[in-house]
Amino acid sequence: MESAVSAPVSFTNTSTGFVERFINIMVLSFPCTTFLVAPSVQGTTIITVLSTILFLLVMAVPSEKKPAIMRELFWFFAIVIVLSICSQFFNLLFELKLNASLTIINLNKYLDTFYRISHITQTLYLISGFIIYLLIKYYSGPNLLNYLFWGIRLLCLYAIYEFAYFLIMGENGDFVTNRTLGYSEIDASIFQTMNVGGVNLVRIKGYTGEPSMFTFTAFPFWVLTFGLKRWIDNALLLFCLVFTFSTTAYLSMSLFILFWFIYKRQFKLIILTGFFIVAVMLILQMESFKVIFDRVYNSVIEVKLSGESVSSKSRAGAMENHLEFWSHLPLLSKFVGIGFGYVRSTDFFSTLFLNTGIVGFVIFANLFVKNLFLKIADIDLRKCFQVATVLLFFIMMATVPEFSYASLWIFLGLGFVMEKGGEVC
Repeated sequence: MESAVSAPVSFTNTSTGFVERFINIMVLSFPCTTFLVAPSVQGTTIITVLSTILFLLVMAVPSEKKPAIMRELFWFFAIVIVLSICSQFFNLLFELKLNASLTIINLNKYLDTFYRISHITQTLYLISGFIIYLLIKYYSGPNLLNYLFWGIRLLCLYAIYEFAYFLIMGENGDFVTNRTLGYSEIDASIFQTMNVGGVNLVRIKGYTGEPSMFTFTAFPFWVLTFGLKRWIDNALLLFCLVFTFSTTAYLSMSLFILFWFIYKRQFKLIILTGFFIVAVMLILQMESFKVIFDRVYNSVIEVKLSGESVSSKSRAGAMENHLEFWSHLPLLSKFVGIGFGYVRSTDFFSTLFLNTGIVGFVIFANLFVKNLFLKIADIDLRKCFQVATVLLFFIMMATVPEFSYASLWIFLGLGFVMEKGGEVC
C-alpha cells in the first residue's frame, strides 16, 4: 500500500477569508495610540500586536502574493540597512559630535554617536508600520473601507464623550490611556482646554494623544467622505476637527474645500461662501460676539501665524537648529544623514532630513508620490485620495512627525485597495 504524500499547506479561500476578516477587526483599533497591550513595552498598541501576529502567520504559509511581498521586504530592508551602515560609518569617519541644541531622542546620552539605542528602537517602529502597509496592500478585502470608517466613528464617539464629560463635569474623562511617553512618566494623552466666551472646552483628541494627532489621523478620511458621499461621517468628522481648535486642521480643511469647489466648478458656491464669511465676520464684530471671536482667533490662528505660540516657537526653533546642523555636515553625511531615530523634532521634514539625509527624504516622499498615480475607478474618489495624500504629506512634514502611526501606513496602502475595486459605498 502506497503511503499518501501530504500536499504543502497553502492559502485557500477559507484562509484568505480568515485573513481579510482578521484585518477588518484589526483596523477598528487603528486610531488608538494611547493604550498599550503591555504598558511596560513601548509600541505595543493593539494594531501593532495584532498585525505582527498576523504577518508571521501569513508569511509561514505559501501564497501567490508572497513573492511580491518578499520583493518589497527585500528592498525595504536593503534601504534601511544600507542607510544605517553608511550613516554610522560616516559618523565614525568624520567624528560626529551631537549638541544639546538638537531635539535628541534620549538626550541623557547625547555623547553617543555610534548606533544609539534610539536608532534601533525607532527602526523597529518603522518596520512595524511597513508590515501594516503590506497587510493592507496585499491581504485586505473589498469591504476594508467600511471597517476603517467604523474605526474612525469609534474614535469620534470617544472624543465627543470626552468633550461632553468635561463640559458637564469639568474634569478629564479619559479612561483608555495607559501609555507614558519616552523615558518619563508623562501621560501620552495630552489634556488641553480652550476658553470660548467664558466657557472652558476640552480640545478634541480622542485616544490619538493630542489634537494635532487627531487631525493627522482623521483629516484624510474626512476628505475621502466627499468622494464616497458619506455625509453623516463627513458631519461627524467635521464637528470633531473643528473642536480640535487645531490650526493645522483649519488650514487643511480650508485648502481642501477651496480645491473641491474649484474641481466641481462650484464657482457660485465660492462667491456665496465669500459673502457668508463676510457676513459672519461682520456679525462677529458685534460686541457680544467680538470677545469670543478675538479669544479663539488669537489662540488658534494669530499666535500660530505670528510664531508667538509655544508650539510654533518650539517647532520653528527645532527645525532651524536641525537644518543648520545638517548644513554643516560633511557632503557624504548630507546624503545619508546621521542615523534614523537620532533626533525627533515637532516637524518631520527636519527630522527626516537630518536623520536620513537627502536619500532618505526622497525615498520616503516617493511612498506618497506613487499613490498619486493609482488608477482608482471613481474619478471623484481618486481626486479626493490624491489631495488627501498631498495634504497628509505636508501635515506630516510641517507639524506631525509620527511616522509610526498606523493611520499613516493604512492610508498609504488603502489606495491600492481602492484601485483593485474595494467597496466604496
